[in-house]
Amino acid sequence: MCLAMALQLSDRMASVSYEIRDIIARAKKVEAGGRKIHYFNIGDPNSFGFAPPQHVTDAVMAALSDKKYSAYCPSKGDPQLCDAIGKIEGLGGEDVTIHSGLSEGIEFLMSALVNPGEHVLLPSPSYPLYITKLRILGGGENYYPCDSEFVPDIDAMRARINGKTRAIAVINPNNPTGASYPRKILKGVADLAAEFKLPIIADEIYDRLTLDEGHAVNMRDVASPDQLLVSGNGISKNFIYPGARVGYLAFHGEGIGKLRDAIVKLCNQRLSINWEMQRGALAAFTLPESHLGEFRAALRLRRDIVHKRLNEIPGISCVKPKAAFYSFPKVEAASFKDDREFTYSLLEETGVLVVPGSNFSPILGEKHFRLVFLAQPSELEEAMSKLDGFMRKKPKS
Repeated sequence: MCLAMALQLSDRMASVSYEIRDIIARAKKVEAGGRKIHYFNIGDPNSFGFAPPQHVTDAVMAALSDKKYSAYCPSKGDPQLCDAIGKIEGLGGEDVTIHSGLSEGIEFLMSALVNPGEHVLLPSPSYPLYITKLRILGGGENYYPCDSEFVPDIDAMRARINGKTRAIAVINPNNPTGASYPRKILKGVADLAAEFKLPIIADEIYDRLTLDEGHAVNMRDVASPDQLLVSGNGISKNFIYPGARVGYLAFHGEGIGKLRDAIVKLCNQRLSINWEMQRGALAAFTLPESHLGEFRAALRLRRDIVHKRLNEIPGISCVKPKAAFYSFPKVEAASFKDDREFTYSLLEETGVLVVPGSNFSPILGEKHFRLVFLAQPSELEEAMSKLDGFMRKKPKS
């Protein structure tokens, strides 16, 4: 008699959630029923017709034809790419590590810094990868609130720091809100981190995608030279190449070598990042950014359509995004018990797929949702009309 073995998963799997993609399964069921789905859940420009700059893809193709780049790359990254990024960051190439997207860099930082029960101070709302990685590690959750424009509140941040805080994360420009932080606020964060001797994790993956100004303020430009700072960036968003999976971490400040060396160890155990794609990243970071003007203009047009239409819908209000391609509207209608009920009802009744705001923070206290505005203007207009009709059918209280 053969007894089947019971398969058991680790307890940590209960902590794994990424609703930005998990929600697609629900959308596919609705789509199978014959309803058109507007996929506004994932920030992937390439799914909406945008493409990387030609010089970046040309560099990838050239590397694919060169046998040298079919070998293992040095674990911490292509030396030329590290040097090029170091020049941008004001560092030597030895203080740069290359990752499979900034997402891997975030994972490595959480692993290197946080023991069970400890935490990285996160903005509310925050990119959910940070939340998931901390939960998997057994870390605690601690969020600093932001104001009505989604800008960090320095005094509130100070009140949240405690003996279990291992770093402060700053996501600027911000995902999911599209906020771009003023220099004064970033200087306040830098001063606060210095006071408590905490490293700053500066997630700046959208820093070139400001919609009403030239460039977001980088934390390295306001922090003191000796301050512990890790800057994270990549080519997924600024260079419209998320599928390349090339991101980086840059290590600033006196005493940061201990953390850098820990990250290098983690790089070593995963061997290396695709070398051909790193050659594309080298072209991205060293050649003129000629694509940005057109890309920003396209995003600005879409942002303005969505912002105007959202604020015309009864029961919805939205702060104007200043960067990236996300809006984070508030649902003021009392007819929904929470943002998940709103999101799922909207999907099933209209086919408009957005992400519940609580996925980005459990302490928001209000109903929000994130909407990606990368689609063609005509599709955005169509979806906003569906959302308008959906809200007008709902009772006001």
